[in-house]
Amino acid sequence: MAEEPKVCYDAPAEGKKHICVIGAGASGLTAIKELTAAGHKVTCFEQSPRIGGVYTKSYDSTLLTTSSLLTAFSDYSDGLENRPRFWSDEEYLWYLDGFAHKFGLYPKIQFRTRVEKAHRCEATGRWHLTLRREVYTWPHRSIFLLGRLHGPEVRAATKQVRGKEVMEGFYQACEAGGGFDKVKWRYDYEYLHHGTGERVWMRHEEPPAEVAVEHAFDALVVCTGTNNWASMPHFKGQESFKGKLIHAEDYRRPEMFTGKRVMIVGAGESGSDICNEVAHYASKVAIVVRGKHGHLIPRKQADGRVTDLNTNRVRYSNPYILGDWVGWANQHAKKFVAKCGGDGADKEEALVLQTIGKLNLEQGTSAFSKFGCKNEGFVTAIVTKGAELHREGFSLTPDGAKFDDGREFKCDVVTKGAELHREGFSLTPDGAKFDDGREFKCDVVIACTGYRNSFPLFLDPKHADEVFCPKLGLRYRELAEECVNPRLLYKQLLHPSCPDGSLAFLGFARPAFGSIPPTSEMQSRFLAMVLSGELVLPGPEELARRAKLDQDNWDYRFGYDAKRVKGLVDFQIYCDDLAEQMGSLPPLSSIFLTKPRLWWKIMFSSFTMHQYRLEGPYANPAVAEEVYLKQPVGDFLECSITAAFLVTAKVLSLVGFKDFRPNNF
Repeated sequence: MAEEPKVCYDAPAEGKKHICVIGAGASGLTAIKELTAAGHKVTCFEQSPRIGGVYTKSYDSTLLTTSSLLTAFSDYSDGLENRPRFWSDEEYLWYLDGFAHKFGLYPKIQFRTRVEKAHRCEATGRWHLTLRREVYTWPHRSIFLLGRLHGPEVRAATKQVRGKEVMEGFYQACEAGGGFDKVKWRYDYEYLHHGTGERVWMRHEEPPAEVAVEHAFDALVVCTGTNNWASMPHFKGQESFKGKLIHAEDYRRPEMFTGKRVMIVGAGESGSDICNEVAHYASKVAIVVRGKHGHLIPRKQADGRVTDLNTNRVRYSNPYILGDWVGWANQHAKKFVAKCGGDGADKEEALVLQTIGKLNLEQGTSAFSKFGCKNEGFVTAIVTKGAELHREGFSLTPDGAKFDDGREFKCDVVTKGAELHREGFSLTPDGAKFDDGREFKCDVVIACTGYRNSFPLFLDPKHADEVFCPKLGLRYRELAEECVNPRLLYKQLLHPSCPDGSLAFLGFARPAFGSIPPTSEMQSRFLAMVLSGELVLPGPEELARRAKLDQDNWDYRFGYDAKRVKGLVDFQIYCDDLAEQMGSLPPLSSIFLTKPRLWWKIMFSSFTMHQYRLEGPYANPAVAEEVYLKQPVGDFLECSITAAFLVTAKVLSLVGFKDFRPNNF
């Protein structure tokens, strides 16, 4: 009989808790910061060798789809709120490094450490974790981007010399070894530790888990993100397909498609970016969208300013019943303005904006009821590179695709975007065959089919069938299944079985328009108050009931997308809900009367978390006001239209039409 593992518990200060955070992406970092600020002891386990989450494995030219203003945390400024822009992934990693450096987060993070198993001790109520150290991560340029703990000369040499050498060697090995997906799990290399600066070898052969020791914690906060487990589809006829099938996770650079005929299926944000990149190298590109693409929003407006300045309170304070009308009016206005665009490059950009308006109007969507595609990439490819757009189903054939209407498209590559469903096409030996008989010839299928949530740490065979929560009759196996769907969590944050906050999931609520990191900041503040006893929640049954009410609301609001993209929320409504419970909701009426300029910026500039620092717990009104007064406001035309609808809704609600009641206005 095997010995019981030794239990290690590092006791926190009296009255506080020792909390485990899993993951050091943006959500994990803000969780560490907020929980530490509340006085708790925090230990974070991160399986990669650096902070950054999804951006430690992004493709080479990744550009964020939300601006620096909308993406930033409320307690760490880049100082450029007056000139918001779109960060590259490397620039955002530098921002996160500054955040971690300012708040002293690095000493709390144990890199290359994965939580293999987690169960709760019945006697103490603490979480017991089994860890695996020296976890392998395939080479990525971010590993060689050192932070502020290192001097500028070391940073430059690591990136430009060591990093370049490793990545060139890795890509050469991928070309010789059958592709990125074949080589990424078996390539050893040397890098510099982001905390200590010492040279460390990344070996693909990982040591076994530390089964002799279990580490105990009072609470478990899962911040592993929504992009960890690639969702790889199985296509009809896939077994006969002679080409190559890979997931978009393995896409790195567009040069590999030079001179090829490429089919992009779907119009999600990654698929749209990949489409635009590939269009510069491929001889011909076709774009296939099954059903409706995401509601299209370009990164920049016609005047060059970031578009998400219009993701503001004046827009999203409008009631849901007017949402599609607000969208319809704005799309027509934008399309008209774009039609009057200038010459040359301005004319081309105007045509892209005009096409966006046309596509959105054709499918009848708005930002109130449709998951956003905050990326005009595939539209740019259509306008500037002659890419074809297909809305029909298809199947793969030996050398391309055959569409539902009988047309064929011969190609070398198929890129499958996040909007695609598996119905309507099948693979053949040489490509894709569509339901209507058309074909598309291709050599490669790249599936940008997104990712799935998975929590194998709760599936240890020793404990999987044990009861986790007697009140709900929940076993660990069922817990792992439930957590896959954030809708089943209270505020898509807390598992109902743990009203004390001892099991939380941050970063799984996804704003249809907005940004996950600041949403996670609000979740972290909420969680810190629950764990500190400052916010007392009802029991498991009531939390489960409230979670179901929220689920019904979001499912109604987002319809089809709610089933496809679990965790969708309205940015303003969700954050306001958390803030109201915390006592941090901005007092808009009094601000309007006493500080009208601040009110104007809150209503008409980007929806940032600074408004929730004006009063209540952990408030910092001086800094919040300073940032707001620097922020530019949204587009005059769009803000005027949305404000007109909002005033109309307010008047109608005052005379008895309750369905027109604005959201916190």
